[in-house]
Amino acid sequence: MREIVFEGGELMRLREHPKIQWPPKWSERSESDLTEEGILRDVDLIEPTTLLLSNEVDGKVYFAELNCFNTAFAVRLHEKVRPYVGRPIRDVGELDF
Repeated sequence: MREIVFEGGELMRLREHPKIQWPPKWSERSESDLTEEGILRDVDLIEPTTLLLSNEVDGKVYFAELNCFNTAFAVRLHEKVRPYVGRPIRDVGELDF
């Protein structure tokens, strides 16, 4: 798979990407509770530009949508995040793009 390289040829971490909200806003959690705690349980491409993440924290599952700026990026993001199912959410934020 090709790496996503931005202007200047540099890679950046997902959490630093200017067009992606990371960490995402998890369902049933307050806006001030945008954390990278928990374990990624699943990731699905639910619309051409939207991923649905599920995250388990203390035995409870939360959901969040990640809206991408185009379909190609959404597909690549889905491909890169999928192998991280079962790993800590903070590891997803560390992904290089």
